[in-house]
Amino acid sequence: MKLRVALVWLVVVFIGLSLACDRAGEVLSPEEATARAEEARLQPSGSGESAEGASFQSGDKALLIGTGFLINVLDEPGGRIVGGQARNSEVTVLESQEFEGEIWYRIQAGTAPGWVKADNLVPLEGEESGGEEGGEEAAASGPQVGDTVYLTGRGFLINIYDQPGGRLIANQERNVAVTILDTTEFEGTPWYLIDAPTGEGWVAAENITSEQP
Repeated sequence: MKLRVALVWLVVVFIGLSLACDRAGEVLSPEEATARAEEARLQPSGSGESAEGASFQSGDKALLIGTGFLINVLDEPGGRIVGGQARNSEVTVLESQEFEGEIWYRIQAGTAPGWVKADNLVPLEGEESGGEEGGEEAAASGPQVGDTVYLTGRGFLINIYDQPGGRLIANQERNVAVTILDTTEFEGTPWYLIDAPTGEGWVAAENITSEQP
């Protein structure tokens, strides 16, 4: 049944593209029509829309960051993976959108245009001029050693790691008060060593807040 539906849609797409191309004096094979439909789906929309609170605007350059060698690029915020782009690649921001409380960016990468989360991008200028020092400055501007902060995140449990970007060693409930023991920078993101009820471990800056829930 699914195969039949897929074939029907393929025929519809082919007919539509064929009609358009006939008007332009061009005839496409079914394979060419399918390829053009997929290419059109992946092309930048050109809308240049910006979500409220977005750090990047359309046309800005940025670097991809993350814990893996390849960063997933999705067809839409929270959607399907359409490619993987090497970490530390330079990309161009096309637009931004808020999805489930998070900012996502549509980028032009080496693989294809697609969407990544805000925490997968850092300013290109900061990477070129600051490197690790830039991350230390970011950590210095946030909570300091000895401060009491609160765990935050989308899930009920917050992951705690043995080192920045390392191995998961514990989970702690969201909104729990913890004490900062140390700060560092990892791949452009500040990380904090915390003393939590489950023990000591590292969390990314996005998982702590100074505001008591």
